[in-house]
Amino acid sequence: MAKNLSFNLALRGLLSDVARHRFPNRRQINPESQLFQTVTAAIDAGYLAGASAQGNGPLATIDLTTASLTPAGTAKLEELVNQGDDAE
Repeated sequence: MAKNLSFNLALRGLLSDVARHRFPNRRQINPESQLFQTVTAAIDAGYLAGASAQGNGPLATIDLTTASLTPAGTAKLEELVNQGDDAE
């Protein structure tokens, strides 16, 4: 069974993966999933540029293929990395 991460750990992983360009394809995922919620929150907070998340019906689509970190996203990632594994 999958273990849900804290929001900050999920956000740190997402921002780190975007910085490393680890999303070569669009993905269809459950709109209730932690990944979709984290991507949506990161877009809303202004941490990502060139990202999209659309949740219509039983499947949502996230497109991070051209996503990059904004200056705010870079600062947030640095903050989260400095917090280490204690990020809650």
